[in-house]
Amino acid sequence: MKNFLLIYCFLFLQTISCSFGTIEAVPEATKLSMQNNSNVQLLSVKWNNADFGNIGLGELSEKLVSHEHKDGPIYFNTSNDKLYRTQTYVSVKKHERNKFVFIDNTIVIDMETKIQSLLGGLNVD
Repeated sequence: MKNFLLIYCFLFLQTISCSFGTIEAVPEATKLSMQNNSNVQLLSVKWNNADFGNIGLGELSEKLVSHEHKDGPIYFNTSNDKLYRTQTYVSVKKHERNKFVFIDNTIVIDMETKIQSLLGGLNVD
């Protein structure tokens, strides 16, 4: 009985040490996604030098981003060739999925005139 208990303890310790050796904590990448739930097509969408491309109506664009960028507005063009940015500064959290959703009531700023308006109210073709 003593030998059996000794062998059992040895095997138990081996199992535990092998298990701990194979566990690796792999952090999730830092991601930012943008969902366009507005009625305006967004062109050349950028956040802190991360290019999200064009985001059509109802579309989602997702990119790996550096969490060191901290926060900043989202810049984009519309079909009227004007450059806008969001009034809101978008922040990302390290190793998480972060999401910004454009809606018609998103406040945007015309980069030329500095006039604020609602995204859904932009006069675009």
